[in-house]
Parts: sequence; structure tokens; C-alpha cells
Amino acid sequence: MTDVQFEPVRLATQNPFVLSDFGNGNGESKASAVLQAELYRPVGVAPPYPAVVVSEGLGGIKTARERRYGRFLAEHGYMALVIDSFATRGFANSAHPIRAINVTESMMLADAFAALGWLAARDDVDPRRICHIGFSYGGMISLLTAYEQIRRHFVPGDLAFAAHVSYYGPTVPRLEDYATTRAPIAILNGELDANFDPRRLDLIAGDLREGGSAVENVVFPDTYHQWDSDDLVRRFDRFNIRALGTRIDPLYAIIDERSGSVVRNFATRLLMIARSVSLKGFHLLRDPDVMRRSDEILLRHLAAPARSTDAAAAQRTG
Repeated sequence: MTDVQFEPVRLATQNPFVLSDFGNGNGESKASAVLQAELYRPVGVAPPYPAVVVSEGLGGIKTARERRYGRFLAEHGYMALVIDSFATRGFANSAHPIRAINVTESMMLADAFAALGWLAARDDVDPRRICHIGFSYGGMISLLTAYEQIRRHFVPGDLAFAAHVSYYGPTVPRLEDYATTRAPIAILNGELDANFDPRRLDLIAGDLREGGSAVENVVFPDTYHQWDSDDLVRRFDRFNIRALGTRIDPLYAIIDERSGSVVRNFATRLLMIARSVSLKGFHLLRDPDVMRRSDEILLRHLAAPARSTDAAAAQRTG
């Protein structure tokens, strides 16, 4: 383990409500924003560092979760950038449903790719080894950044995340064009988590494999949502989005699978969510044993790009 240096940082991002707001794949958007983030840096380790972008869950940045992983990753030699999409847009203290309606997947994607570009431009970061992880809402975002269609929409050139790890992300979006960047992916869920659809999860994992990525799809037995939370007693969250499903077409339209309508603005997004949200809810409970196992998977997946790069270098010199 190594010591950790922490600092708050600000970087430029964009504010697209839907994907088409970002422009025509030229890296420009109709609105800009200043992204609030927390940077965790290893001390006593020689750069350039591998790095990780951390996308928050709908509950916002938590000391027991996003900040814990920021420090954990830095202790293992990674520079970790924890991004706060909700505080950036003035929803840090809002209820979860308000956040979900106002801070969209497109905004969180813009933030993740802005963080990728910011890290890649640093002299002390290896741009070939920047990975992306996320929790719940952010876990869904960490899978979306693995699709080549999404990457090229937000990032000019060839810059891409080197690996992706999704923690208990909802199974909402599927892409018609499921080609990926070919980066390895780990999808981690709990068997007792009622906030995702296991059958749809298998379809999404299949899309990603068919698209070119190696996918490890892990469902931990007897495990609830957010096993790395501070919920020492099982807690009930009344809003369940298991039935919510969208489709993203090659022109970046977001289509509500239940109605077939295109999500274009706040009103259509609100209507889509209202059609599918359930009050059956889901439960959350911390599980230290599962947390240890998921930590092992995380570190193994983050190290995979380094192994691939080393093997390629050895092949070239051999």
C-alpha cells in the first residue's frame, strides 16, 4: 500500500440533455459546464500512473463508496478521479428521483469522457491505461462508455478507456450498434438485487461480447444492491427501475422500448420514467465478504490493459 494525496479539481465538461445535443460527433456541445471532481494520487510511486475515472451512483459521492474507492485505487498505484455530475449541475442535495430526471445519462457520459481527456493530457498519466468504473447509475455509464458508437460521439481521435467495471448498474439501455472499443469489461451484480433484470443483463453482456469485448459477468449469490455501502442493516429503497428499457439507434436517438417514443427533452424523459418505474423497490445491504471479492475482480480487470501492453511490447522486441 502507498500513501494518498487528495485534492479537489475542476475541469471543463458539456451539458447535453440527450445524446443528439452533443453535436454531430465533432466533440462540441450546445452547453458547457464546470465539472467538480476529487483527485486521489499515489504518493511515492513514480509516474506515469495508470488512472481510473469513477462515476458516482444516484446517491451521489459517498465517503463509504466513491471516496473509499478513490483512496483504495490510489493506495494500489492508480490516479483516481471521482467525478460529481450532480453537484456540477446543482443537484447535490436533491432527492434521488429529482436527480434521475434532471441529470441524464448523456450528461454523465459527457463528464466521463471529459475526465478521460483531462487525465490523458497530464504528463503524469499513461493515456493507454485509463479505466472507467461506476456504481449503480454510474455503473450503467461505465458500460455505455465501452461502446465505440458512444466513444466516437464524445471523443475525437482514438482515445478510449482501457477497461470498464460496472457495479450493480441498472439494465436500462441497449445499443443497436453494439461494436465496442474491445476493452475488457467486468459486470458485477447481486442475486437479490431487484433493481436490474437478469435476463436483460445477459442480453447486454451478450451484446458487449458480440461487439468485441471480453466480458466477465458476475452475479454474487445472496447479495443485495450496493454491497459496498454503509448500510449495516438492510435498507429499502421504494423506487425500482427493473422494467425500464431504452434503445439507442445509430443516429443517437434514445427510444423508450415500452412506448416506442423518442426521448427528446425533460417532458419526454419524465414520461418515460413514469411509465416504467415501480414502487416494489429494492433492498440495499453491506456485505464485507462480497466487497473483498469484488475488490479482487476490480484490481484484476484494471491490471489487464497493463498485461496486454507488456505482452505486445515483448512480442515486438522478441
